[in-house]
Amino acid sequence: MASDAVEIEAGGRSVRVSSPDRVIFEATDFSAEVTKLMVAQYYVAVEDGLMRALRDRPVALERWPKGVRAGMVMSTRADSHGDAFYQKRMMRGAPPYVESTRVLFPSGRPADEMCMTEIAVAAWAAHMGAITFHPWPTRRDDNDRPDELRIDLDPFGSATFADAVRVAAVARDLFDELGIRAFAKTSGKRGVHVYVRIAPQWTFTDVRHAAIAFAREA
Repeated sequence: MASDAVEIEAGGRSVRVSSPDRVIFEATDFSAEVTKLMVAQYYVAVEDGLMRALRDRPVALERWPKGVRAGMVMSTRADSHGDAFYQKRMMRGAPPYVESTRVLFPSGRPADEMCMTEIAVAAWAAHMGAITFHPWPTRRDDNDRPDELRIDLDPFGSATFADAVRVAAVARDLFDELGIRAFAKTSGKRGVHVYVRIAPQWTFTDVRHAAIAFAREA
């Protein structure tokens, strides 16, 4: 049975977390169970790194309100009956400190998406069942011009995570030759992203062309 809500401190704000004892990740042979409250507290504990990655960016949420269990699946356009779903638009009823920013999807449709302005927003997202954040490569001052170039190394076919790591090292060496500092991070189940901070001076199309040119050179 769900327990009463609790309040946690996040960046000087009090954030309400409902059903704090709800199990999000069940215990395994290698780890203890993780509750919704623990997820919210973790986001606050890693504020420095999390906000470096997310601050002022539009963010889509991956929400798992029932927790994450074996066999659970994400809802899709073809089948909306999944256990989890992507929240691409700002939710109704959010506290005043949870702000949004206007974005334009590739389809040409505009939308107001959550903007990660402070750590309390991440904690509130945990209250809403958010497990993963998917940030745009832009900041709210200009959502038409990316400030990151992202190289997505996603294994397919016979390629493995080890192959993605090897190619990420090649990408790092090539960026070093170009005098550019790049940062690698894990992505999804077995992928790697290589990020490069850039000046927000070019369009998405320009940055995509740069990524293609880099891939060909690599």
